[in-house]
Amino acid sequence: MVQNELSVSVSNLQIRVLDEAEQIPYDLLLLSDDTKDAINKNLHDGELFVGVHTNRLIAAFILKVVEKDTIEIKNIAVLEELQGKGIGVILIKFIVKTAQTRGVKTLLVGTCDQCVKEIDFYQKNGFKISTIRKNFFIDNYAEPIYENGNQLKDMVMLSMDLVK
Repeated sequence: MVQNELSVSVSNLQIRVLDEAEQIPYDLLLLSDDTKDAINKNLHDGELFVGVHTNRLIAAFILKVVEKDTIEIKNIAVLEELQGKGIGVILIKFIVKTAQTRGVKTLLVGTCDQCVKEIDFYQKNGFKISTIRKNFFIDNYAEPIYENGNQLKDMVMLSMDLVK
C-alpha cells in the first residue's frame, strides 16, 4: 500500500511516507493523542506520512483502511508554532487526492467532543459530522483526558464523501 510516487511538494511542504529506517515522530504525533500505545495501535496496519519543510519535520498523520473503500485519518498533527498557517489545509488536500487516487469513497476523521476548533477546521475543509462514538475516551484510555478543563468522553466522527 505504500506508494512513494504520491509524495508531492506543495508550498515548499513535502509530504511523504515515513521511511522504515526513520524514527517514528512520537513527539509530533503526541500532539494529537495522549499515549504512545494509542499511536502504536493506529500505526498497526496504518500508513505514516510526514510533512517536511526545509529538512524539518513539521507535520504527520496516519492513514488507516477501515473498510474496503474507507480510510480514516488518525493522529494528524502540525507543530504547535505552525498551526493556523494553512499546513493542515495542505495536508487535507493531499489526503483527499491520495484517497481518490486509491479509489477510496469515504474519508473519516475523529476528534474529541470538546475540540470545537478541530471540528470547525474539518467542517471548513469538507467534512460533515456523521456519528458520535459514545464514551470513546473513557473506554479506550486508562487515565481521564481533559481538554479546556473538561473530561473527554465522546468522539465526534466526521466523514467526507469522495464520490462525485
